[in-house]
Amino acid sequence: MPSLSLVALCIATGLVLWMASGYALARSLAFDRAVALALAPVLGWAVQNALALLLSLVVGFSPVATVGAVALICAAGLLRVRRDGSGSDHRIPPLTLWVCLAAAVMAAGPALAVLPKFIGDGVAVAPALFDHAKIALIDQIVREGVPPVNPVYGGAEAPAGVAYYYLWQFGAAQLAQLTGATGWEADAAASWLTAFSTLLLMAGLARRFSGRTLASFLAIGLSGLGSLRPVLAATVGEETLAHWLQPATGLAGWLFQTSWSPHHVQAAGCVVVAAMTMVRLARQPGALTTVTLALLAAAAYESSIWVGGVVFALAAAGCALFLARSRPARSRPAGGAGTFLLLGGIAAVVALAIASPLLVEQYRSAVARGGGRLIAIDPFEVLGPALPQPLGRVLDLPAYWLVLLVVEFPLVYLAGAIALARMAARPDKRPDTGPDTGPDGPLVRALAILAAASLGTGWLLVSTTGVNNDLGWRAVLPGLMVLTAAAGAGLARCMERRAALPLVLAMAAATATLPDGLRLAAENLAGKPSPSATAFARSPALWQAVRRHAPPDARVASNPALFADMTPWPVNLSWALFADRRSCFAGNELAIAFAALSSERRTAVAEQFRRVFAGDGTPDDIRALARTHRCDVAAVTVFDGAWSHDPFAASPVYRLAETEPGLWRIYVAGPRMAGN
Repeated sequence: MPSLSLVALCIATGLVLWMASGYALARSLAFDRAVALALAPVLGWAVQNALALLLSLVVGFSPVATVGAVALICAAGLLRVRRDGSGSDHRIPPLTLWVCLAAAVMAAGPALAVLPKFIGDGVAVAPALFDHAKIALIDQIVREGVPPVNPVYGGAEAPAGVAYYYLWQFGAAQLAQLTGATGWEADAAASWLTAFSTLLLMAGLARRFSGRTLASFLAIGLSGLGSLRPVLAATVGEETLAHWLQPATGLAGWLFQTSWSPHHVQAAGCVVVAAMTMVRLARQPGALTTVTLALLAAAAYESSIWVGGVVFALAAAGCALFLARSRPARSRPAGGAGTFLLLGGIAAVVALAIASPLLVEQYRSAVARGGGRLIAIDPFEVLGPALPQPLGRVLDLPAYWLVLLVVEFPLVYLAGAIALARMAARPDKRPDTGPDTGPDGPLVRALAILAAASLGTGWLLVSTTGVNNDLGWRAVLPGLMVLTAAAGAGLARCMERRAALPLVLAMAAATATLPDGLRLAAENLAGKPSPSATAFARSPALWQAVRRHAPPDARVASNPALFADMTPWPVNLSWALFADRRSCFAGNELAIAFAALSSERRTAVAEQFRRVFAGDGTPDDIRALARTHRCDVAAVTVFDGAWSHDPFAASPVYRLAETEPGLWRIYVAGPRMAGN
């Protein structure tokens, strides 16, 4: 089970790696001290990870690549600072440190979702841990380096590589390698670091918008709010609500999304910082800014194809056109709009080159899956069955903006949109040579374009590669970050001016959405007990035994539905968290994201594994496990139907290697059987 001391060590290591390098780089890009501190963890994470992955592909995954990337960033930053003197004052305002402390405390909420909860002699987990089954990929990278081999499926008909956007897992793997932590411990630490870095970014933006430190604390507090749905259900009844409104989905606020999918949240942070860097590039064209923008864009894409690919591509195009038309006067001697667009184009080409290994794998995966569109135009479904079709689908278009966003993010969306619109409409009253505090017209407008592109993408586009609309759910994240910062700034102004009506409405919205945020936080803290809690707590011994017979590059067959009652959807968490070995088929839920199989073939493989571990497997099924799916080792437990009707025992393909009476049997494939 995870050690809290190793989780803390991973967090400290991440702060050293990414805060230090990010702060040095932000100061070299001429951001002031407070803004540089706010940008540091996201900026450092993006640039260091993108560089370290490149170096790892050349020299191998090792501390040399990790530390080398940090050294390159710090050297570039120090050279720039020494040349222009932009970073001579390193003192940080005391109030900024209190903001960091507030962000650190709030960041514990998502991190708790990853950690186990000990109940007697059993273990409970939070529902969000289902999406952290990708911990198996962290262990895979630590064990065998990059580019990673697919840990979820190893069949002969699929590419061996990983097409999933894995830079976030790569970052966690660096922490695990440097500290000796497990993938589970590194994932918990990386979740905290993602939460902390994005909170600090929103807090810094709020202060940048308003010039008030109070806005930073408000932005952090707003991040912990939830949806209006529980209050609406209690008011009108769950049946009535379901009649008029579609059920809740993964389109949710910062706390929910960071708990479930921190890699998408990290990508959103990269996109926001990339937009800010585009503004800096328009003002001060230069090589370092261009390269930084390229690395930010690459890191965003390699963390989330939906946020860093689709949303940023749309937003960057809009921001580039706006910035090219509104370049400040002081930047004209360094070059006109053509220079800015040229450097932006160079950054795009460099970003594509950096991300090319992942792009190639995704192309191979798309071919193996049978091609087809990744994205379709299909407005987000909002309204329930109370309205007849097609009227309901037509009304979904305005209902997204007027109903759904209000229900899911009432205070952030409404207060943030109003504050952002007012700041964007305000004429510039000071020269651009002023300090980085207070409203900044070009920056505000660029971020407003980003917010519009972000929410608009979720409105009209859907992803078609999986069961869920991951694009629609995750696309809103950059926009929510901008709106959260704007809402914090707007509320801080209202408090300063003692504007009674806006503050009363804000208090009512906060009161109505706080229960949902507290529910999610409590769920992350306490988890959900299951009948498998005791057996799950004992499963590390099983996987320790498996590793005795499975070399590091071996693939293991185990029941994909083992302990499936521990998570909202069936996944074998014991394999994902404890095995430290590849699976030959880790189940349908993980195969959707990782396995380059058509839906028909994926369903057939899932059914074959179900038969085998239910005890209904045929000799042909067992031969297929060894020859087609390349299962080198098989683990049968007392919880499997195969325990009493064991198809491996009678097969000449596998031999019994170890047994623990009443608990498990471990079989090993005969010579050359798994590969032929």
